Amino acid sequence: MQITKCFEILQVDNDAPWRVVKKSYYTLAKKLHPDLNPSNSDAEMKFKEINLAFQVLRSHFGNPAGMGLVHIKSGNNPLQVFFHRIWQNPKFEKWRRDCTEHLVQLDTRVFHLNIHKKIQVPGDTANSGGSLHMKAGREKFEVKIPPGDWNQMSLCIPGKGEASLFSKRRGDLILDLQIQRKVPVNTGESSFSYEMTVDKNKIGRVLTLDSSEGPIKFVLPGNTVSGQIFCLRAGSGQKHILKVLLS
Repeated sequence: MQITKCFEILQVDNDAPWRVVKKSYYTLAKKLHPDLNPSNSDAEMKFKEINLAFQVLRSHFGNPAGMGLVHIKSGNNPLQVFFHRIWQNPKFEKWRRDCTEHLVQLDTRVFHLNIHKKIQVPGDTANSGGSLHMKAGREKFEVKIPPGDWNQMSLCIPGKGEASLFSKRRGDLILDLQIQRKVPVNTGESSFSYEMTVDKNKIGRVLTLDSSEGPIKFVLPGNTVSGQIFCLRAGSGQKHILKVLLS
């Protein structure tokens, strides 16, 4: 198609600048669009003609950025075309990302999705490494404890906190780990004393005391109260006095 013919089809002068060509094209495209003229075959033919002319002139002017053609989509109506253009707009995309990020921050701060838990770890587990068996809702999972010489550390497990009200995301589970305090004191009666903090939910389960003679397994009775003292015996028969603090 000749350049002069393209100017004629778009109803502009042969020396018209690009902005005039573009304005005339969009005016004609809006007027002749098949969605607005569903039973007018002549309008559809002219619409295809101005599209072709605009494409030729776009190449003639050096293909200015962002100057796309108006496409025909089967089943589209003017409202769909309008919202499609808004959705593809870069400024709208940036605004949508900013709003999403703001909602995530608001969700985390207001509804406190992150869960903090304090857990005491036996000394031998801290030195050689081990694992904790955790539960979040109906989900059970294992948390690995890295070995090393440490007194306390924090572990963050992503996606194991509270569920969001706005989306499918979940907060984080933050574990504050501390070495189980072991205070062996010779009482003069061939016994040692210890103090141990135990979660109330672990009453009735098998627990381990990291004693001076090695691990001693025991089970707290259901009526245990905070500050209660128990006498445990190791394989050698030596007494180990344990004071239990419930948390």
